[in-house]
Amino acid sequence: MAITVMDIIKTINKNHIASCCIATLLIASASVSAGDWQLKPNVSLDETFTNNVELTSIETTSSFVTQTIAGVDAEYKSSLTTLQLSGAWIYALYRHDSELNDDFRTLNAAGQHYFWSGGPVFTASANIANISQNNARNGLADLVSGNTIEQKQYSSGLQYNFGNSSYSTTSSLNYNITRAEDSIGDNKGLTAQLSSENGNSARHLYWQLNADYTKRKQQYTENDGENYTVEALFGAITSWNFNPFLRYYDESIQGTGVNLNVNTTSSWGPGIKWLATPHMIIDLSYNFVADDTVSDDYFDTSIQWDPSVRTSLIFSYSQRFFGDSYNLNFKHNTKRLTNLVTYNESLEVFDRNSFQEVTTDDVQLVESNEYSLNKRLTWSSQLQLSKTLFGVNVSTNERTSLETNIVDDTLGANINVTRTISPKSNLSLSAAFNYSIYDKENPAGSRQEDYYRTISAIFTRNLASSLSCNFTVQHVNRASTIDRFSYDEARVIINIIKEF
Repeated sequence: MAITVMDIIKTINKNHIASCCIATLLIASASVSAGDWQLKPNVSLDETFTNNVELTSIETTSSFVTQTIAGVDAEYKSSLTTLQLSGAWIYALYRHDSELNDDFRTLNAAGQHYFWSGGPVFTASANIANISQNNARNGLADLVSGNTIEQKQYSSGLQYNFGNSSYSTTSSLNYNITRAEDSIGDNKGLTAQLSSENGNSARHLYWQLNADYTKRKQQYTENDGENYTVEALFGAITSWNFNPFLRYYDESIQGTGVNLNVNTTSSWGPGIKWLATPHMIIDLSYNFVADDTVSDDYFDTSIQWDPSVRTSLIFSYSQRFFGDSYNLNFKHNTKRLTNLVTYNESLEVFDRNSFQEVTTDDVQLVESNEYSLNKRLTWSSQLQLSKTLFGVNVSTNERTSLETNIVDDTLGANINVTRTISPKSNLSLSAAFNYSIYDKENPAGSRQEDYYRTISAIFTRNLASSLSCNFTVQHVNRASTIDRFSYDEARVIINIIKEF
């Protein structure tokens, strides 16, 4: 199917910076280097019957919701430029209330362009999604049940990775914009990253440097938040398996109009790198803090284990302003089994996760003017057999406000089994459990607990080479400490997709 660059540009929202950057990538790809375009338009009709469209605990309302969807998937590849784009326009009709009829958009686009082979890279991305307007009121909100808002995220920047046998360096600088339909969480800002280490040819000295910087500004106020972390190791290479080094660490958190209740300090100390085996490296250092009123001296350790090309483990322990700090990244792959476990701790500001009690049975989403500490653990596992795919995904997040010390916890778990019944059809069964608790440490305050249990079955049939049909049966049960948020809902969905 013939296509021009302008045809793709028309599918992108032209009113935003990152969209213009992606359009620039498209023009550059057409004018600088020859490449291959692939375009796959599609249309689909989605008919959903729900026995509780308003998600109420009593006096439920049944309804049909029809979604007409026009989408496009595009991909461009050349020696210097790559671009991937997937977007859709959706018009939804609600039989129980025609005033709710509306159109929606989705977009997921990302591209990069090398200025020359091996040189700096210009990157750009754009994402438009319909997310839950208030996770406390309904964490599973979608276009059928309503209570969603459109959120747009745009990013553009530069990356440059270079090095040789003596050293390697990676660096990036990005400008990010987040916009929401209700303006909550709107912000913009810069992120920068720099990493460097010695190469394999180093014989006497070695080093490691990791630095991150983030600055965010709230859209409609003068509030801003700024934080950075720097970690550096500098050591000597000996003929033994023990190599001494000095470690330096510093981080800072500050802002204007941002509530803060933390103190940070830099630290330094001597350490030893132990080459325990040809595949295992252990670092251990004792660090002296610059301000002992903020923190005590502490040990820092990390383990890197690569027993084979299929397995790797990175684990670290240290001390930060909030106490003990951990990081974990474990990967294991075999021919049929894939496992990935990660744990990290990050700071966020101006997000959509601050809530305020309006009445005894309602919690309202409000603008966040505070930093939060997020501790995330994820585990994903897949087992691929000849005709059956088993999948397990588990994720948790503990969010702590650095100003109020309010703790919100979320947990998600999903088990999925997909069976290929014939060359043209397959069946997928899944069970999901989601749990959230707000203001966990204060039962006398605006504490709210929600349990979501979802089971579903999806039958997929390829009717022709470019025509397919999905038939879905789903049941959702929500139990909440706020009675009016509890509900049961059953859905039957028929989806027909035509690709061109």
